[in-house]
Amino acid sequence: MVEKRNLQKEATVLEHLEELRYRLILIIVGIIIALCITYPFSKNLLHILISPLLITLPKGSHIVFTGLTEAFWMRVQISLVAAVFLSSPWSFLQTWLFVKPGLKIEERRIAIPLITSLTVFFISGAFFAYKLVFPYAFKFLLSYGGGELMPLPGIKQYISFALKLIFAFGIVFEMPIVSFFLSRLGLIDAKTLIKKADYAILIIFIVAAIFTPPDVFTQLLMAGPLILLYGLSIVVAAIFSTRKRKIYE
Repeated sequence: MVEKRNLQKEATVLEHLEELRYRLILIIVGIIIALCITYPFSKNLLHILISPLLITLPKGSHIVFTGLTEAFWMRVQISLVAAVFLSSPWSFLQTWLFVKPGLKIEERRIAIPLITSLTVFFISGAFFAYKLVFPYAFKFLLSYGGGELMPLPGIKQYISFALKLIFAFGIVFEMPIVSFFLSRLGLIDAKTLIKKADYAILIIFIVAAIFTPPDVFTQLLMAGPLILLYGLSIVVAAIFSTRKRKIYE
């Protein structure tokens, strides 16, 4: 009897792994198809990404590449990132089809709004970085040049730096959604977030120092919105927290 149960469990695990492999293959195929669509526009995408730096560069400066294949691979990298964004609805669909059988009815109802909100907040964070942080950060960093120091930023370094900031801001903008999710699970509430606010602010500045260049101005550009998002998370937790209800029950 015990052996039969173990065999059933092993069969179930293998079925889940096979289903996971199938969904991952479909996600990868979707990204590859999207890459075929985005690569022809890689030059335009590259121009959009480097525009904030080009605007702030002094006259006579250019963005350069030092390796023969460097410019090509940078266009491939940008196209791949764009393909991941373009295929994200398909990827979310495959993820949803994988986890759906294991969710309760209430969890299924909240899943789609949750995924939509995560996407919207991530894009908002990326847009905030591109439109507001980039111009001020680049202008501040380039102000240390002048005279004998002529900036000639490398395309590889810049793309890595820009994508890092975009993804960092996209991720940290998810804070209110994470707060909503944890509040619904009864793991946090507004009172706890207020009580731990001093620690949270310290962590926020540490995170800002990790994800931004080593200058106070750029760190403040990330830490400021993060503190506001933490305040929004407190409001979200106050509205949606189930901890009091669970304690009462």
